[in-house]
Amino acid sequence: MIESIWNNFHQQLFNFIQSKVNDHALAEDILQNVFIKVHSNIDSLTSADKLQSWLYQICRNAIIDYYRQKRLDISDDDPDMFIAENQNAYDRQQLNRCLRILIADLPENSRDILIDSELEQVQQKTIAKNNGLSLASVKSRIQRGRVQLKHKLQACCDFEFKEGGPELNCKNQCGCER
Repeated sequence: MIESIWNNFHQQLFNFIQSKVNDHALAEDILQNVFIKVHSNIDSLTSADKLQSWLYQICRNAIIDYYRQKRLDISDDDPDMFIAENQNAYDRQQLNRCLRILIADLPENSRDILIDSELEQVQQKTIAKNNGLSLASVKSRIQRGRVQLKHKLQACCDFEFKEGGPELNCKNQCGCER
């Protein structure tokens, strides 16, 4: 059965893993670990109908384990990296705070839908149903809100994205300053 699972799923699982880690060799290593877990835990699969979602859950867990271990390895080996991670976390918090301030300043019809979609992670179909709108209308409002937010953010903040995340320098007049 493991061979059948390998033949049917290894390529799409590999592609999924590689999309998350951006490293071919690492993706192969994680995939190998995934199939070791599949082999060890195949008896816990309750329904063949759930095989694909079960496999993807094992992949997600293996990727999370990899990043947790990587974070521990980095902070143990390089104390300066810990400082950089804290700075990046601060910049991400600053960006989040600034975005919330700017979103609050958007027109109501864009603001509420953008908050539901982007911050609350509500599905667009649900937003449409809750607001009595068509799905196309919701998508249009989200897109319009994103464009408005982008213009507000560019007018308010100088930002650049570096390897560790966003770096912000916001102006005083928008309320996002540090």
